[in-house]
Amino acid sequence: MEKKNTSVLYNGLIWGLILSFASIIFNVILYMMDQNLNQALGYAGIIISLVVMILGIRSFRDNIRDGVLPFGTAFGFLMIVMIVSTIIGDIYTYILWTVIDPDIVGKMLDLQTEKMLEKGIPEEAMEQAMTMTAKFMQPGIMIAMATATGLFFGAILSLIIAAIFKKDESSEDPILEEETPAAAE
Repeated sequence: MEKKNTSVLYNGLIWGLILSFASIIFNVILYMMDQNLNQALGYAGIIISLVVMILGIRSFRDNIRDGVLPFGTAFGFLMIVMIVSTIIGDIYTYILWTVIDPDIVGKMLDLQTEKMLEKGIPEEAMEQAMTMTAKFMQPGIMIAMATATGLFFGAILSLIIAAIFKKDESSEDPILEEETPAAAE
């Protein structure tokens, strides 16, 4: 029988890499289709994260931990997945914005300007907002904000998923815990 590595860190790293690569592949496909700034399709990335996190925690609990996974261990596993995924995603994003497509920030600003025009925002207010926005739309600042936001929402998702998939040793089937007649003697 093969020995399983039950380490939360090791398995979290593996699933973090899986989530990273799934997200990067999705983003590359969006970029190649010129849909990387499509907000509606961007939400599909959240679904990808959710699916990979659920598959990961289920596999970790059932295949690695033999069906036993306390809440704290489940939460720790999922946070490692999110941290690894966020760091690798940040590296990909930085390379995209600084090497592959340095004009992407300008495209984002143009998109935001179009949205403001559609809403009928006065020109002076729009210029002021765009000046302020341009200050924050530097790759380093945007990645730092994306990291903080990703980890915050990752922690919330991790709490919810860990609560759903936790399974303590004491939560065995109550029928099996009843005293059998042979044990009573």
